[in-house]
Amino acid sequence: MSTELASTAGFVHTKLNPLIECALRDGIHCKMAGDYNSALTLFNQVLESEPSNVRALISKGNIYDLQGNYPNALNCYNLAIESDSGNAEAWFNKGVTLNKSGDIEEGMKHIQRGVSLAIGEI
Repeated sequence: MSTELASTAGFVHTKLNPLIECALRDGIHCKMAGDYNSALTLFNQVLESEPSNVRALISKGNIYDLQGNYPNALNCYNLAIESDSGNAEAWFNKGVTLNKSGDIEEGMKHIQRGVSLAIGEI
């Protein structure tokens, strides 16, 4: 879980939970090694503590996408977008998964939205 701390300069700083950060890191390492079950377990542990953790939702969606489980991947990306509608990676990844599942037109709209959020309007 993270805690927001106010700053006198008007910025908001976030104090990160090291256990969450380690679980996310380890989950990504498991994913890269092809150990999808262990990665999903770690991301689910993060989501038990922080149900709207966008990084865990996107990472979990990525694994489902790699496994060809497009409905679950899309569900994860949708939850990530609900939590942070300005997250370029969630929009882009949702678009790629939509393309893979055959919805090319809708997929391209989401990809364009993700790119626009990342680099500015196109």
